[in-house]
Amino acid sequence: MNPSLLTTRGWPVAAALSAALGLAACATDVPPPTAQIGASSQAVAAAERANALQYAPVELQSARDKLAAADAAMRADERTKARHLAEQAQVDAELATARSQRAVTQQAAVAVQKQAIPRTSPQSAMTPPPATPSLTAPSTTIAPPLSGGTVPMNNGTSWGSTYTYTPGTYPGAQP
Repeated sequence: MNPSLLTTRGWPVAAALSAALGLAACATDVPPPTAQIGASSQAVAAAERANALQYAPVELQSARDKLAAADAAMRADERTKARHLAEQAQVDAELATARSQRAVTQQAAVAVQKQAIPRTSPQSAMTPPPATPSLTAPSTTIAPPLSGGTVPMNNGTSWGSTYTYTPGTYPGAQP
């Protein structure tokens, strides 16, 4: 083959062919992000059901705006831009849902706390709490029966001990 013939006719044809194939590959390289836009739309709807309009309005509005921009980019056949916007819209919607759920949970916890803790009046709040009971009972003196027998007693360490005595065996006893 003649090298000059290849350089004069082959290169321009090869360049045109490669450019056409490159453009065709770019056009079909990025699939339409319909699934991502659908997931973003569902995330926005879930945020709305979670009362995000009340508890996370900024995040919800951001998600709505980005979803609308993703739809517009899709209509303009800007698939990459549409995909990125749809992903951002989904993240914003999920953030709105999480913040809304957190606020609802905090309100429920406060309500439970209010029910669990009785309200005290200012006067009762100032009175000191009652003293904690002692583990040992106070020692008491029990007079023995006159005829003798067993008497339960408390010696300061335990209850339920018994003392057996006979009349006249303790100091000061009368015969």
